[in-house]
Amino acid sequence: MLIGMPDQLLVFVAKGAGARLAVCVAPGLAREAAGRHALQAGSAAALAQALAGTLLLAASDRRPPQARVDVQLECAGPLKGLLTDADASGAVRGLVRVAELDRAGRRVVAREARVAANDALQRFDPRPVFASRHDEPAGMLSVVRAEPGVDDLHRAAFPFAGADLGAALTLFLRNDRARGGEMALEVLFETDEPLAAVAGALLWPEREEDAEEIRQLGKPMRQRLLHESLSRGESGATGGHARALGEDLARALGLGTVQVEAEIQPRFACRCSRERVVRALATLATEELRDMARRDNGAEASCDFCGARYGISASELLTLAGDGPLPA
Repeated sequence: MLIGMPDQLLVFVAKGAGARLAVCVAPGLAREAAGRHALQAGSAAALAQALAGTLLLAASDRRPPQARVDVQLECAGPLKGLLTDADASGAVRGLVRVAELDRAGRRVVAREARVAANDALQRFDPRPVFASRHDEPAGMLSVVRAEPGVDDLHRAAFPFAGADLGAALTLFLRNDRARGGEMALEVLFETDEPLAAVAGALLWPEREEDAEEIRQLGKPMRQRLLHESLSRGESGATGGHARALGEDLARALGLGTVQVEAEIQPRFACRCSRERVVRALATLATEELRDMARRDNGAEASCDFCGARYGISASELLTLAGDGPLPA
């Protein structure tokens, strides 16, 4: 296993096939997110898939780097749901509703027990985490795109059934963009490393008239081709790097020669700040601010995404209420 490989997102151009291929490798990012939220193996793997998928959506959307893509999932399985957002610069954050799930979808309160006798890479099966036994009722997946300075949000929502997040985001792309797009997401684990490899791939045509041809490649890419390419890389054949993974996957898909068009550095980045907390408090009623100042001697808020904590003094609360600071 090559844990030290850097996170990277590359966009390739396959001129001969008239297509683009984006490949995201992000085990380090996924481990950081899992650590921030103290996630068990199943919850961590589910969030890892969502982080990679959201980064790919943002990278493939030809908008300013500050444009943001939000993905919100409500599912019938024990995970209950998750929320991620990313922009084209590679900044991403996310959280899950249930943090304590193992890969079988069971709640655990301690580190997941050692279940394998060797260090062979295994493929994460998301079905026990994302789906109920009969998958009824279906969940809901919504994707929101926002640009700074633009009030109108582009929102799409549709039912989520099954457990293939890559297929669900593919459905969004097919309905949202005339050229469509095919996505695959993979997490591999070892005995003592629940996020040994995290990767995603997104393939889309240059021309609308080639959408159906690219669509035919989506199913094998999700079912086996990305998994096989990632497994070969992690075993040492390609080194596990995003470039090698993309080139190997392009060969498997029959895309011909590919060239790197863009390189993005994925990173966990939160948009929370003390100023945002103050602005949120300023929307509260005057009496509520005064009560918080006198009863609690201030206010404290924490970010659900990154865990940062912000303290607001009683004097600041009274200033927001229009009373001025507390007397000395």
